[in-house]
Amino acid sequence: MNLTSNIPEQPESFAFWFTRKVLWRLRKPTFIVLLGGPGAGKGTLAKQLAQKLKLAHLSTGDALRTEIANKTELGLSIQALVKDGKLLSDSIILAVVKRELQRSKYRRGAILDGIPRTFLQSQLLDTLLAAWGVKVNFAVSLEPDVDTLIYRLSNRLTCKKCGRTYHLVSKPPHDAGICDAPDCRGELYQRPDDNPDSIRERLSTYEAESKPIREHYGRGLIVVKPTKESSEQQVFSEVTAALKG
Repeated sequence: MNLTSNIPEQPESFAFWFTRKVLWRLRKPTFIVLLGGPGAGKGTLAKQLAQKLKLAHLSTGDALRTEIANKTELGLSIQALVKDGKLLSDSIILAVVKRELQRSKYRRGAILDGIPRTFLQSQLLDTLLAAWGVKVNFAVSLEPDVDTLIYRLSNRLTCKKCGRTYHLVSKPPHDAGICDAPDCRGELYQRPDDNPDSIRERLSTYEAESKPIREHYGRGLIVVKPTKESSEQQVFSEVTAALKG
């Protein structure tokens, strides 16, 4: 399976070769995939798990933005596609993830947030890791019900500058409409599609698209169903308990 057809390749560095051939043979890395629709809480859980397990958090969205900001050959290709309003192919997403995972910060493994989003991505990710002699160790699916998602998203505020999120009820900003981060203080806004009808439609689309991905991970998939009453700590505790198994 060709991961990077028509995509500029980056030669493998000696540091990553050493990681694969020596470090990973002495101690296998841990790769955890987080699945979940809009508002499921993947980003928050990823940060908590990364800190607890001492693993790096790989956000696919952040990795894409880094490629564009660094004006790499791949980043320029991505920027051109985005500018033309075209969707990024699964192979491009995997090429970005492949390059990101070769950085030294991932030598112990990674919390993967934002991939896989399609069944093909789940297959390509398995192929990529298998070529390195490693694998996805755990897959976690966050599955709040539609009422919980409506509660979360219809009250969600996002910073235009840094991307931090707030909740009007459970996690409001100290100053209305302004990001709390002292190094940011950006304007907060509510996404136009964070309304009940749009949320129901997005959830329905996600469930249909994610079904084959969830089936791909089979019985090993850890499923957590947060409710409106579930705190971030409760979800985190449930997931960490399941990981210990």
